[in-house]
Amino acid sequence: MHAPTPKPATRFLLLLLCIALAAGLTILAWWLPNRPVQVGHDPAGPKVGMIESLSFAPFRRGQGPLNKVYPSAAQVEEDLASLRGITRGVRTYTAREGLEIVPAKAGQYGLQVMQGIWLGREPDINAAEVEAGIKLANQYPDTIKSVIVGNEVLLRKDLTVDQLIAQIRKVKAAVKQPVTYADVWEFWLRFPQLLDEVDFVTVHFLPYWEDMPISVAHSMPHIMDVYRTVQTRLPGKPVVIGEVGWPSQGRSRREAIPSPIEAAGFITDFLQLAEREKLSYNLVEAFDQPWKERLEGTVGAAWGVLDEVRQPKYEIGGKVSNLPQWPLFAGLSLLLALILMVVRAQQLAALSPRAMVTAVLFAQGLGILLGATIEHGLEYNYSPRHLIEFAVLAAIQGVFAALLFAELLDRLAGRDPGVSPLRPLGTSLADLRRFAPLYVGIGRARADAATLASHTALQRARLAEWIYGLLALWAVYHGVMQVVAGRYRDFPIDYFLLPIAGFIMLRLLSGGRERGLASFALAAGFTRPATAAVAGLRLGWEAMLVFLLLSLPVLVLLIETLHNREAIYWCVIMALYALPLLGNLLMARAVTGTEAAARGGAADKAIAQSSPSR
Repeated sequence: MHAPTPKPATRFLLLLLCIALAAGLTILAWWLPNRPVQVGHDPAGPKVGMIESLSFAPFRRGQGPLNKVYPSAAQVEEDLASLRGITRGVRTYTAREGLEIVPAKAGQYGLQVMQGIWLGREPDINAAEVEAGIKLANQYPDTIKSVIVGNEVLLRKDLTVDQLIAQIRKVKAAVKQPVTYADVWEFWLRFPQLLDEVDFVTVHFLPYWEDMPISVAHSMPHIMDVYRTVQTRLPGKPVVIGEVGWPSQGRSRREAIPSPIEAAGFITDFLQLAEREKLSYNLVEAFDQPWKERLEGTVGAAWGVLDEVRQPKYEIGGKVSNLPQWPLFAGLSLLLALILMVVRAQQLAALSPRAMVTAVLFAQGLGILLGATIEHGLEYNYSPRHLIEFAVLAAIQGVFAALLFAELLDRLAGRDPGVSPLRPLGTSLADLRRFAPLYVGIGRARADAATLASHTALQRARLAEWIYGLLALWAVYHGVMQVVAGRYRDFPIDYFLLPIAGFIMLRLLSGGRERGLASFALAAGFTRPATAAVAGLRLGWEAMLVFLLLSLPVLVLLIETLHNREAIYWCVIMALYALPLLGNLLMARAVTGTEAAARGGAADKAIAQSSPSR
């Protein structure tokens, strides 16, 4: 006997319960990694007070030294005003480019200035900078407390040490304030002759950017060890920490992880250390700098204590969340899943109770992953290139999620996906020119009957294969770039997780006659591949992509090491992208083996029939 079919009202109630369960799991999935945590490793340490100094570069989105678009005087003053009550002073890096007004306006807001003079490769620009810096130092002696001649000039190899010394001497002879030069600590130790030319030593301590990156948990001992080394090797002059800080976004470098929690924890720990050890310092930096994304990737844009719209990014010394807006994205995930279910409401309501629960949870999982894609795109949106990549990938993933959900519903309802010969990825990509126009109305109106029939039979499969092929190629591109130029490149985990995770879950939930890795074949995802051999079957695209998707993660991990968990996650995703393509290869091998066995059996039979009887 069959179990009685639930009444419509019962089905509707069951569907609501399933959606409520999925909603609860979604909220938990967003809250758990984003719940606020107390930052700082020494809650009983000195109380965190006002910051001594912040690097001040008041560039807004679309502005920056690369495109030579500089902030207006009103914007500079507005930014100085926003720092009142947060810091006692600011450090500038240039005496020109719209920042000439900083000393005058900073004094009005009670801020002292470490006046920077930018030095580079161009003698004319250097001369103009030196002249402007000297003029400001003499014009505002009460506001400008010191002058920094050059920033990381030796690190960039813009000047020789003798050329730098000549510039320092010129400024020192013309101003009354203490004069210094700023660079990473290794270059101070490499050129100790600079000690005789400056009034104090200005060093940069950036544990994230060390050749062997240091985690937040180990940064304070590292800073003090290097600080004492500099004091010992360069005796007789005060040591000031000219740059120290931590990024809140971007790619991990070994155990150095950018995030709001890590950044707030670093700054809290450092401010306590500075108070305890009586360190003089300048935090880098006041505001996020979108223009730096072109030079240093996402991480270069995200060192600000305030974000690009001049709002505090976290509470120093308090409780901090990596994503305070998580309820918004949890709601977005619920909405996206609901859209998937509403579009297929009739099919969903007709399922058995067990299948209904499976389908609802699957839809909600897709909603969470799509929500993570959108969150990543909005959070890392520092350039037009980022925006375009986000828009394209979000649209592609939305379509692929709809295809996955529709296919699961058909499989759960027992509908036969239809038999099709094993389709190599190359064949599917070759179909783009002929069949892509048929996915819009004008293309269908112009197609002949045979083309329309072929399109109808495989429209879901073709579209899914095109999307998957594109994403696999895109993942290979990211993998190659991380190998050849990966220092500043993000690991795009959220952009690529949904398609492969959704496809694997589809295959696990829908089942099939295939076994082993062949059960995850891309060809089996949206059709039922025929067991008959296909003449001239070639899977060159699969073989090439499988090789790249399995070999690139090895190279990435050799560079990043197993200490970088983010790199490990990305490499696992890249390797998983090879799985459906490897399934195609194994399925083709099985078909070829069946064909060979059939030919061998036929040959044996023919030989037996032609042999004379004894």
